[in-house]
Amino acid sequence: VEENGGSLIAIHGRTKEQRYSGEADWDAIAEVKSLVKIPVIGSGDIKTVSDIQRMRQYTNCDAVMIGRAAIANPWIFSGLDRGQVSPEQLQKTVREHLQKSIQFYGEEDGQRLFRKYAVQYLLLRTLDRAARKEILKQRPSGEFLDILNQIYSRYECVAPS
Repeated sequence: VEENGGSLIAIHGRTKEQRYSGEADWDAIAEVKSLVKIPVIGSGDIKTVSDIQRMRQYTNCDAVMIGRAAIANPWIFSGLDRGQVSPEQLQKTVREHLQKSIQFYGEEDGQRLFRKYAVQYLLLRTLDRAARKEILKQRPSGEFLDILNQIYSRYECVAPS
């Protein structure tokens, strides 16, 4: 890549066969970094702020990419782990995200597309089946926010492990 003019390399430390399972191979990222002069971006198993620091130290990569873990914790980009986010900030973010989704996609599609994020924000493992069903039902956005508020009052929002 480098010898053909590539200006950086981004590596997700998983094989196609692994998909979302197993551990990312940070050794592979470190090996590539040691062999090239261009910047290397590492990705895989980054869920917390300390994971960012650990990857950078372990691989010597120039930057880190964060993927699916950012859905449940978008605050990681501000240097905050999920457990550092107040319930009020969580609710504010959920409301803003829903409003922006509706503005961009329209009422029906915006809410439909947002539902998967709502479940992640609330962390699926803390919700019973009935609460998950309520979040995933299609309804007007005002009603949807009422349901979310009811769920917030019943469940403690906990940090992912």
